[in-house]
Amino acid sequence: MTNDKARRDMEALFPGHEKNDALRAAFLAHADADHYLRLMPDLGCRIPWALVAYGPQTDRRQGLVVGGRWSAAGWDLSGRIVLFVQSPTGDSGFLTCRAGEQQLVLIGTVPGSTRHPDRPDAVTLLGHVAELTAAWHADAETTRVWHTWALLHNQPPFPQTYAEIAFGGDVLRGLVVGGTVLADGTWDFGQEFDLMVEPDVILSLDGRRATRCEVLHGTREQGRGRG
Repeated sequence: MTNDKARRDMEALFPGHEKNDALRAAFLAHADADHYLRLMPDLGCRIPWALVAYGPQTDRRQGLVVGGRWSAAGWDLSGRIVLFVQSPTGDSGFLTCRAGEQQLVLIGTVPGSTRHPDRPDAVTLLGHVAELTAAWHADAETTRVWHTWALLHNQPPFPQTYAEIAFGGDVLRGLVVGGTVLADGTWDFGQEFDLMVEPDVILSLDGRRATRCEVLHGTREQGRGRG
């Protein structure tokens, strides 16, 4: 696969991936980046890089979230959010969006890896997400069961949470395909849940035994970090 084709495939599977990477690189090179990283020390580590759309419908633009309220459910896009943005001329800066001031829409996320040197890079991780998602879609019985469950629990039509689970020194990464959902719609990683780690391997895990549960990718940042 050529680099161009790989980029096109990634962009098709994960909208905003290339823009996210470009803004992230520009942000980390910016003179004021350290200020925001001190305020949000988990940004790019436990907190993935999130790309959002902002501005009026006639002139929608994209920015990287570098500040705001983060919780187990993800960024609170209805509250105060700080974006790193670039103009068409290449000038960059920070835009503070106060509550109700902007209609922010999440485009996509890229996993962070700064604190985990053994974690594969973002492209490798997203490739694993794509491989698992394709395998999940290819199993008619699995998709049928999920669709029935999703309708009952107001969940998306396919699994969208890719997580990293540690049991001491053993680390598993995969697509969450079953488990208990909390009242806010997020996965309860403190109970048993099912993790697809390979196209033909789904493991039932006891989250109570895990030393760390971390969401690396998802349209909604479900889950929580522990330990």
